[in-house]
Amino acid sequence: MLNQSLRACMLMTSLLPVVLYPLYVSGDGLIVMGVPQTSPLSGYLSVHDVILAVDGLNMRKTDEWMKMLAQDTVEKNSSHAFIEGFQSYGAASSGKGYCVPNSWMDASKNLWQINDKVSCPDELIAFGKFTCNGSTTFSGTGRAEKKEAEDKYCLIAKDVVKLKKCGHGWRGTDEEISCTCLEDEYCLVPILTSGSSWIEISYARPYSFECLQRERNLSSWHATNKNFGLGPCEGTFVYVGDPLSAGRSVKLSPYRPRWQLFLFIADVPYILENCLNCLLHVSAALAAVNCLPVYFLDGDAILETTLFYVGWFPRRQQQMIIKVCRFLWTALSIIMFSRILYSMTVYNG
Repeated sequence: MLNQSLRACMLMTSLLPVVLYPLYVSGDGLIVMGVPQTSPLSGYLSVHDVILAVDGLNMRKTDEWMKMLAQDTVEKNSSHAFIEGFQSYGAASSGKGYCVPNSWMDASKNLWQINDKVSCPDELIAFGKFTCNGSTTFSGTGRAEKKEAEDKYCLIAKDVVKLKKCGHGWRGTDEEISCTCLEDEYCLVPILTSGSSWIEISYARPYSFECLQRERNLSSWHATNKNFGLGPCEGTFVYVGDPLSAGRSVKLSPYRPRWQLFLFIADVPYILENCLNCLLHVSAALAAVNCLPVYFLDGDAILETTLFYVGWFPRRQQQMIIKVCRFLWTALSIIMFSRILYSMTVYNG
């Protein structure tokens, strides 16, 4: 009975894309099903937005979303390439650079002279020069803070992400990215504090009023717009912080309605997928528990059959082994489930 339930859940999970295909599309983005106000991404994403890519890597499944963010966290924790001259502040480089025109760098210098500050204003991000050997250098090692400021450039992140990429920190892009830029450009990377990551997220709003005016249905939108940032439906923003906490704070689904008319049932695939996953895990857990040599479970008969075919013990010893195992496993099961229920009661109470 339990095995049949487990097989049924596995079959339904595998057939879910086929069942949802007439009304939903999948494989070309993750639709946002919920963004709480406490989420770090609440200021960037809203319900029914579609996440297209992270650091240039196209998102097709929710597992890829968390895997990409977890990989960035692992690389961040394992990296010890602190920025020269800023070790005391814990600043580090992500290796994700952009080819910034020299005119932008000159404008940043003028900003320093006007404000006469060491740190960048809140709406700007600090950048440093990136060299081909994989390090971010500052010529002002050991100098005073005002001198160190001369080696930093304060730029607007939403404008910088539109530039050509450089550096070795981009994992998701298909083309090979060089650390060199044009003659009138320089490769700059963001200066991050210890424990932060630079995540570039491309998204679309295919159900917005502006997008629906240009594209009457999603199929024509996919056929005409394949690049990010070309129309009112697309955009790119940068998140600086802990990527795992941001990734877990949003609810995503790989299935989204084909037409805006069915937007009111956009939550159906998300609910079905979660229910099937829950049933699958419960069925697998019950099947494993059912194999234990406990009273009224199949594990008792499995142990008896195993001892009979092994033939190492006489009949009376087999009965004794079965009774001892049955008693011990029953007692252990009662203790284990009692502790689980007690922990759940304390947690919820």
